[in-house]
Amino acid sequence: MVWRLVGAAAILVFVGLAVTAIRVLVATDRWGIDASKSLRWTYVICAAVGLGVVIAGRIVAGGANPDVPVQNLDARTGAVLVSALIAAIPWLVLVWLALHTCQVLRHRIGELPPIPARPGDDSRGPIHSDSPHREVIVQMLRLWDLLVLCVAAFVIGVVAAIVTSSTLRAAFLDVHPDRADEFPAVNVLYYGALFAVLAAVLNVPLVAAWRRCARGVVDGAYPLPWDGQPTEAWVAARSRLEALLHLDVSLLRNPLTGFAVLSPLLTSALAAFIPQLSQS
Repeated sequence: MVWRLVGAAAILVFVGLAVTAIRVLVATDRWGIDASKSLRWTYVICAAVGLGVVIAGRIVAGGANPDVPVQNLDARTGAVLVSALIAAIPWLVLVWLALHTCQVLRHRIGELPPIPARPGDDSRGPIHSDSPHREVIVQMLRLWDLLVLCVAAFVIGVVAAIVTSSTLRAAFLDVHPDRADEFPAVNVLYYGALFAVLAAVLNVPLVAAWRRCARGVVDGAYPLPWDGQPTEAWVAARSRLEALLHLDVSLLRNPLTGFAVLSPLLTSALAAFIPQLSQS
């Protein structure tokens, strides 16, 4: 009963994630996405075909479910898996669109002029409302919000999948406490490690591409003075822009990167060993 409730809750989570992603896709301009409708549909078709192949492979190969007294267990576990894969389609599309937008922005950023210098001073003035940099910075900040949303969505989906798997293991141990070796706790850890790798493959390149664009904005807006001697005003203005674009923290130390990679591992560790602690 507990596993069925958790499985149903996971399906609701996946449905909610899918609805959220579709709402973002409908209003991509609000999130800084710069892509045509044809490109969006191309990505949707590619993601749907790719995940459709995964679903077909799972159906053909079948899956070994544990011996748990749950009615229609194969259909229930299959429903959780299929709902997770379907929910992943729009989020994959958003990640690809964000990467495409970062590539477009890199060319645009390279053509931006530096911030005009103050008369009689080598330091750079502030970014005014009519500056061409302002539009790019606003788009970069919107893309950052989308990036954070994508990372959070993937982490929520991964946590739901790991908790569902762990609950299934707990149900198996409750029915067969003497057969724990058939469904060891390390399997849940491997499950979390797999998702951690997938989350890193999907999210880290996007974070890195966004940071390259942001670094290009900063370097173009505040290039090194001709004499190689930056003034205090130049350093202060450049530092403010770096902080605005989240460049004051390195990629490896960025909480977003750690959240994307470590959350699946921590969740799987807790999900794997808490049932054992309760039994002991």
